[in-house]
Amino acid sequence: MEPDPNSELSKLIDGAGPIAGLFVLALGVALVLLWFSLNRQMKRINPDLPMGRGNSEDIDDEGQAADLELNNEALERGADEQAPNS
Repeated sequence: MEPDPNSELSKLIDGAGPIAGLFVLALGVALVLLWFSLNRQMKRINPDLPMGRGNSEDIDDEGQAADLELNNEALERGADEQAPNS
């Protein structure tokens, strides 16, 4: 009489359950630690810092302001030249 392959497969799957559970638990713990670390780092950010590269009012360098203006013009031309079906 041949062994039932389904019973061997079910034994293998049943044996992997605790390992899979530990793996999911470890991922959950890592996620929680990353979440707390992110929150701690976000609280350290100084709100008085300048906003970033996207604000034209924060750009003091004339070359950067000219580049931003040329970039905006190119984006407008690209939107006008774009085919209506795409």
